[in-house]
Amino acid sequence: MYFYSPIIKTHADSDEDSDTTHVSVQVNPVVSITVPSTLDIDITPNAAGYFGENDMDVIVNTNSNAGYTLYMSSEDESTDMTHTTASTKITSNFSGTVTSDTMEKNTWGYSLDDSAFSKIPVLSNPATIREVNEAVSSSNNTTTVYFGAKAANNLEFGTYSKVVLFTATAHPSTQTIFDITTMQEMTSAVCDATTTPLASATEIITSNSSDTSKVPRTVLTDTRDNKRYLVSKLADGNCWMSQNLALDLSTGTTLTNAKTDLNTKTSFTPENTTQTTTGTTWTQTGTEGARSYHPQSSESYYQGGTTKSSAPSGSGDLNLWESAGNYYNWYAATAGSGTSSLAGSTVNDSICPKGWKLPANTGSDSYSNLITTKYNIPSSTDGSTALRAAPLNFILSGDYYYGNGAMDYQGSYGFFWSSSAYSSATYAYYLYFSSSAINPQNYSSKGYGFSVRCVAR
Repeated sequence: MYFYSPIIKTHADSDEDSDTTHVSVQVNPVVSITVPSTLDIDITPNAAGYFGENDMDVIVNTNSNAGYTLYMSSEDESTDMTHTTASTKITSNFSGTVTSDTMEKNTWGYSLDDSAFSKIPVLSNPATIREVNEAVSSSNNTTTVYFGAKAANNLEFGTYSKVVLFTATAHPSTQTIFDITTMQEMTSAVCDATTTPLASATEIITSNSSDTSKVPRTVLTDTRDNKRYLVSKLADGNCWMSQNLALDLSTGTTLTNAKTDLNTKTSFTPENTTQTTTGTTWTQTGTEGARSYHPQSSESYYQGGTTKSSAPSGSGDLNLWESAGNYYNWYAATAGSGTSSLAGSTVNDSICPKGWKLPANTGSDSYSNLITTKYNIPSSTDGSTALRAAPLNFILSGDYYYGNGAMDYQGSYGFFWSSSAYSSATYAYYLYFSSSAINPQNYSSKGYGFSVRCVAR
């Protein structure tokens, strides 16, 4: 659990400064077990051996979202049920599993399926009888254990008993996307711990669940500028931004690897501040360095380019999408590492938040794997509709055309940079789609201003 303090301000004379403090509280996992205090088995023995049994429910609850392990054993190193007054015993020392028919006379054991019975384990070597690796709910907190005994008529009558010990250990809690609040807190462990939905899932879920028929989605804040983004766990097993990046660049603001996806260097200072008006012609090769454009309200589109909006809602309906976001040449998108001379390789830096990256052209976290392999979306009109619908929600955001410094194709085409340079140094790979076609491995000039979607590392 994380809490964030308000801004703390200090005053000295006429100067004013401000800073923030990240306050965290560690809540440890706890676990509880509920079992009956006694379990009775009534047996009227006969010469062939009479089998009797009874069952009990062991209920485990824990606040760990990673589940628990349940063990069972004797209370000590002896597994015999002993008579309350006499010296006779009912033993539990057989090998393998037995049924009610094959269990030896004057023997007892336990079963988890009411069919195969095993001997009672000793305290030093308990049996694992349940492993739960997800948040505890009514569907996974109860384990039924069957105890059976077979008695022949040579066994002295009376009461035989033994204490059985149940132990549960909570798994260390693992954060999911619902347990973090910022983009920069994303890690591979956080994404892995979040349920991967089926490719057929379109309905959004906003809390952690093992339900694979729904798509986990939350809102995270980029601490570099406090802009908020919808983030989804998709069927390819990766966590993706469900909105286009809208980070404004400034020559006066250096991006560092503390908050930005910089892995081969510690910082990146843009050569140009993000434009808010069109008309500036960018070079095709990117020799002018980082170029970016922040669209105006008349140019901002929701999903599919059908509804214009100046800005998304702060809390936002999770079924709506950010406006078009910003446009970046490939040099800017790769935080200055994707130079005009680079060919045939993938860049390991980007302007994505720390913990995120540009998708590569190929591989398990590429547009191609997501769209073609996992969601089986065809490169057709129907495919374009599916690409722009839940849960992928890509938008026809158009581009900033370097040749004449104008916005182009908004509402008609979508262009999204990858981190991979084409074999020719002039070009880089990107996702292209229109209302009737899709190519997740297209390539074009590095000078264009395209959109950016980030995938978690």
